[in-house]
Amino acid sequence: MALLGIDIGGTSIKTGLVDAAGVITQKASVDIAILRRGNFIENLILWLKSIVAQDNLTSAGIGVPGFVSKSEDCLIEIPNLTEIEGYNFINALKHNFPNVKFYFSNDANAAAYGAYKFCHNIKENSFGYITLGTGMGSAIIDNGKIYTGANGNGPELGMIHIFGDKTAEQIVSKDGLLDLAKQQLLDDSTLEHTLSIENLHTVDLYNAALENDPLALKIFDLFGADFGKAIAIFVQLFDIPTMYVGGGLSPCLPFMKRSILSVLEASLTGYHLRAFSIEEASLGNDAGIIGAAALCL
Repeated sequence: MALLGIDIGGTSIKTGLVDAAGVITQKASVDIAILRRGNFIENLILWLKSIVAQDNLTSAGIGVPGFVSKSEDCLIEIPNLTEIEGYNFINALKHNFPNVKFYFSNDANAAAYGAYKFCHNIKENSFGYITLGTGMGSAIIDNGKIYTGANGNGPELGMIHIFGDKTAEQIVSKDGLLDLAKQQLLDDSTLEHTLSIENLHTVDLYNAALENDPLALKIFDLFGADFGKAIAIFVQLFDIPTMYVGGGLSPCLPFMKRSILSVLEASLTGYHLRAFSIEEASLGNDAGIIGAAALCL
């Protein structure tokens, strides 16, 4: 039986039918800007009807970029989608899709659970998970279950003020990486490089690093050091030495590992260091859809 995963992002909503092996067999997406042409919720429900109706679905999972009530029926804080903040979304879905059971969770929790269920390189029942992309999300799988904290949402590493008046997410994210890269391009005239500050994208940094571009490697080294500071806090707070990284920036992890480990060696005691490991989760850009679908299991 196929499961429907619905990944609500800041600029688009993506859906996918996911089979028992965690493989997406069909995809669809819609820009949030299009749904905002009129009543957002009505337009969203209408769009979902076109997805659900064609496959006789009975279960669907939804990952949202914000806080969900402990009862999983209300979206409490969704900074990029204020239209549905405080809205009992689950009631609207039940009314329009009486034969479908819906499951809600924070998007990082969903991605972590999808990794636990479907990543072939993950063997542990307990691990920490950080998603790096537009923002920074964090989650914990504890003995095969999503750790949700006292009120249903779990850890928010990205919201901690680690870097003065800036949060971890402002520094360790796509925008943070690009800001760092542009500053290095302006400041460092000693290293040869192939990068251009004009229209710079993270994929440019990744491709340059693959070619051993000295400045690109330095940028990832600096970025990894900041990432390491966030990871050190995560490990110390939750006693979770096994880490997996997902999201759009996760393929860049090999270029960051050296500086991450250097920071951890200076920050952690032997108790945590002896067992520490960090690897890329293998679901890639589909982690949000697959993770949302995994909530149904």
